[in-house]
Amino acid sequence: MGNIKKRILMITPENKDINNFRRKQFNNFIQITMPYLAGFIDESKYDITLIDEYNQKIPFGSSFDLVAITVNTPNATHCYNISSRFRKQGSKVVMGGPHVSLLPDEAMKHCDFVMIGEAEDIWPRFLEDFHNGSAKNVYQSNYAPSLEGLPIPKRHLVKSRSFNKGAVFATRGCPYKCSYCNLKQIYHDSYRVRPVQDVMEDIKSIKSKYFVFWDDNFFGDVNYTKTLLKELKSLNKKWAAQVTLDRCHDEELLKLAGKSGCTYLFIGLESFSSSSLQSVNKGINNVEKYRSIIKLLHKTEYRFRQELFLDSIATTQTLFGRLLTLATNLVLME
Repeated sequence: MGNIKKRILMITPENKDINNFRRKQFNNFIQITMPYLAGFIDESKYDITLIDEYNQKIPFGSSFDLVAITVNTPNATHCYNISSRFRKQGSKVVMGGPHVSLLPDEAMKHCDFVMIGEAEDIWPRFLEDFHNGSAKNVYQSNYAPSLEGLPIPKRHLVKSRSFNKGAVFATRGCPYKCSYCNLKQIYHDSYRVRPVQDVMEDIKSIKSKYFVFWDDNFFGDVNYTKTLLKELKSLNKKWAAQVTLDRCHDEELLKLAGKSGCTYLFIGLESFSSSSLQSVNKGINNVEKYRSIIKLLHKTEYRFRQELFLDSIATTQTLFGRLLTLATNLVLME
């Protein structure tokens, strides 16, 4: 029985509402989860099919021994429906991802196996157990796994996304502890980096000139990032990333990013109220420095997108209009 090759379907789900919204955007890079997890799979034991609902239909008419679904909260109900259809056909279903890590008991009602937390150690163990017929219902990550020597994502399994199939991660987590963020519940509370040369080999395997760093805070370790950017310059690629505003006061960092191909940064301003920022443990954002930092971003000719949140005080139409005006003026200022 151990020598029989099993069929695994790996699904990056996307319900219709999310799909309709994303198709109006230009920078729709793939989610890295499934190509990355496929990199851990021994293809002498499994035949892999990878489906991304952004541009593919789920093959409900085909037979699979195992169906793997990564679940985020907006897609949870959609994922549960997918699981139900495959289980009725006799397939076993394993679920992981942010929503499952946060609500494993709920997810367990809709699948056969759950992966809780980071996957680097538990996913290979589950695959071996499933192939041998001895899989447990729950696999939970109990310690922060090393990010050294990780497999290259199997991007060749991604179909019809040649321009935007380039996604890579260099770091895991975030050094800050903003109270509205659930990263500390999804990942272990330990900010980690991949070896620079591992990241470089990963990026070199991306055929497209364009890629995105799928990190939660790419500038989280400034010295590490500067070292990586100096190496990255030689590849002549273009990239985007998500960063925190406080790190963008470092002109050397911004210049290195630009020289290495950075074209776009996603930045969280969150609020123009110092008290609101303090209330969510986001004191690293200094409202008084917004203008000078964004002026520096303009100087280095970055495109960037800013994010705001509204607290319970900022609910009136007048205040919302004021926040919108402030944010717009910052972005458009000379």
